[in-house]
Amino acid sequence: MSRARDTPAESSDRLLLRRVPKAEIHLHLEGSVELPTLLDILRGRGESAGPAERARLAALYSHRDFLDFLENFRRLCSEIRRPQDFGLIASALSRRLQGEGVRYAEVFCSPSIFWRLHGIPAAEIMDAVCAAARRREGEGGPRLRFLFDGVRQFGVAGMEETVEWASACGAYDVIGIGLGGDEKAAPTREFAGPYREARRRGLRTTVHAGEFDGPRSVWEAIEVLEAERIGHGVRAVEDPELVRLLARRGVPLECCPTSNVRTGAAKGWDRHPIVPLHRSGAGVTVNSDDPAMFSTTLVEEWESLLTHLGLSPEEVVAIGVRTARATFLPEAEKEALVAEMVRAAADPGAPA
Repeated sequence: MSRARDTPAESSDRLLLRRVPKAEIHLHLEGSVELPTLLDILRGRGESAGPAERARLAALYSHRDFLDFLENFRRLCSEIRRPQDFGLIASALSRRLQGEGVRYAEVFCSPSIFWRLHGIPAAEIMDAVCAAARRREGEGGPRLRFLFDGVRQFGVAGMEETVEWASACGAYDVIGIGLGGDEKAAPTREFAGPYREARRRGLRTTVHAGEFDGPRSVWEAIEVLEAERIGHGVRAVEDPELVRLLARRGVPLECCPTSNVRTGAAKGWDRHPIVPLHRSGAGVTVNSDDPAMFSTTLVEEWESLLTHLGLSPEEVVAIGVRTARATFLPEAEKEALVAEMVRAAADPGAPA
């Protein structure tokens, strides 16, 4: 499946992908926290950030499997204890995305975790996050909007709580909800009630499904939850009828290539479901998921489609355009971003 990429012409393909403006729709704020930022958070509350602490925290970025990743994610979240920590994290994420040419991103945040761990209200988190994001946007950074991500392990009541908070935080650029965590902790269909309520309140909807649970989880996300997008969704490839449905309805799949390989959701690059899904007409998009925790960037995800999965530069740009069109932006803003992407791809010599 892979192809070598070491000729000058092939290097120009990678340069082209780096300079095309980008959008991202599956990115976790907490999973974007790099080790230097985490150490700054410790210093900010007067704690040691010496070699022992550095070694302890560095271990959070290495995972044996998906469940080990979830535990490391929880431990990382336990280190984020004050509203101002979230402002620091949002600023660092904005700078990183700006360096990757990202113009717009929809970012997951999981306030239910921090309410349970530290008693921090969602509004206090978002006050810090939104202020940092808007300040960075004024300095040339990307536009960031937010989705509150529920946790399956917290059950239906926890998801109802997430919907309430998302509805109350619209002034902080919170536009919708998602549902993450251990996909096997509860069937997707159990969350139909909170998703109905989210739609009633005008919130946009996505859900992690078909990552570690099978195609039935994706069926339930579409037919029962009526989610607008599917987080990951790669297990859909196991059900040809489901793939045809996804293609026919144009349901976007928020695919995260490196994440899938590192957690074992995909059994290696040569067996990654993205290629057959894409070539079957399913709405594959590309995203970085938890970039710091999986040692990746959105630029590297685009390049992986080219280098590891053997897609052509034209196919990669088309997936990038599809990602922009799968955002929850108003149509006019989507099309303006798409036009910018198409212009950059068509004129590699133009200034970035």
